[in-house]
Amino acid sequence: MLGLGAVLGIAPLVLGYVPVFLMSGRKRLWIQFSAGVALGFLSLFFTELIDDSGFLGMSTGLPVTSDQLVLSSLFVLGFVCFMLLSERNHSAKSARSRLGTAYLAYLVAAGIGLHSLGEGMIIGNSLASQVPIFELASIFQGISFSLHKFLEGFTLAVFYESQPRVKTALICTGLASLPLLVGIPFGVSTYPAVFAGLFFAAGAGAVIFMILQLAPLVKTSVGYVTLFGFIVGFALVYVGSLIHYTASFY
Repeated sequence: MLGLGAVLGIAPLVLGYVPVFLMSGRKRLWIQFSAGVALGFLSLFFTELIDDSGFLGMSTGLPVTSDQLVLSSLFVLGFVCFMLLSERNHSAKSARSRLGTAYLAYLVAAGIGLHSLGEGMIIGNSLASQVPIFELASIFQGISFSLHKFLEGFTLAVFYESQPRVKTALICTGLASLPLLVGIPFGVSTYPAVFAGLFFAAGAGAVIFMILQLAPLVKTSVGYVTLFGFIVGFALVYVGSLIHYTASFY
């Protein structure tokens, strides 16, 4: 199962780097388009994480429970921690470029890793419970899962240096993907329905951080290229989610 997790969880994410490496040098139109794709993906990705974390009862309304308070706190904590870490490095202007730095890419990768850890725990719990793994229950759901990972990789690569380095890509891959592999055995040995939801909530806070970090790439002018990229990113993850949930009925 770790091998399958590596194939479906790591390989598509790495493939998401390819467009950025091919566009090394970053032309202005490519910057606008890729930032739009990332923004479209993250917009819907955020709602999915909120929905996933809602399994703990966040959406059940009153009375307020301790689980709901913890979820809300972790959402805020996930956002605040990444913002503080980013601000701490803000003064090191020599290490920054207009398109972001490796440091910022590492933060984004760590934020994606929070979500990946929760995914791994859910997969591990499905194995322990001897029930079909929802994310991989059919070929179509596997494709959907891989598409999500590809878009995660594409979004992560948007924050790479203007001249991407293999070292940066390798470190980001470890931060974003290895938590998935760690979560699988952890999910087998414990009950992850609570813990996975906590990581999804923290990951949702990290997604808000990522969206804000995209602002410098689109703040000058939101042109048609950016809007087209947003539609593409949003449509891809929407279609992927539609395939994922619809395929479970067949």
